[in-house]
Amino acid sequence: MKANEGLTHFGSFFFVIQIKGSKGAAHAQDANMTSSAWKALKRFKVSFPGLDWGYMNNRKYGELVLDIGVTIQAVWDEPVVGLWRLDCLDASFGAGGYKSGKMHTLNTLSLFGGLQAESPRSRMRRTHMVFRSSYNLAYEVTRKHDNARNLFDEKIVYGRDAKFHAEMKAVQELYTEKAPRRSYGVRDEFRVGGSAMREIMETIEMAVSCVLKSLFRNLSTDKGTTGDGLAGHQAYPVDSIQDLV
Repeated sequence: MKANEGLTHFGSFFFVIQIKGSKGAAHAQDANMTSSAWKALKRFKVSFPGLDWGYMNNRKYGELVLDIGVTIQAVWDEPVVGLWRLDCLDASFGAGGYKSGKMHTLNTLSLFGGLQAESPRSRMRRTHMVFRSSYNLAYEVTRKHDNARNLFDEKIVYGRDAKFHAEMKAVQELYTEKAPRRSYGVRDEFRVGGSAMREIMETIEMAVSCVLKSLFRNLSTDKGTTGDGLAGHQAYPVDSIQDLV
């Protein structure tokens, strides 16, 4: 390039590589969350052997960004569905210093859904937290493998032909037959810099345990004082921390 002036504008370039749909290749469950996380990373490296981790972790060549997700799945005698409370999520995102993000309500339930937000650049440099996404896994009932949201092609819907009715029947069967027999939890995903990955994986079990213990302690307190489960939390939701959002 240096020898040919006509190619000088190609002298500086970079590649952005994104891997989607890799959760299945990296899923692992072990005795505890920390060992499960390291086992999942090992499975990911085996599944994608062409990745040069030494090079990618060297910040001299660029920034490695990874998604680390925690799924909270209830173990119950019968199928249950977990839902994020949006007022509590808003307070949590605000305490974390995230920007005002996108809130998604679950159908007509105005108090439940998901939230996504980026970190401010100044805070991103200190915490290595780039992005956070909290959502309910119940959406997976009808979400396609490529994560597309549209269930039907507009042309098929307009024509209402035999193919449309067959696909509509298949979707109805998902909700009436298959979905009621399964449990769906919630997921919290953090997009972080590669240099923070080790620290997060070593402390993730402690962080999740603290959240769950706090939740169960509040539930038991509510039952003892109000006699109505979550009535105390529903009547007095957590206020949003607007000055940090």
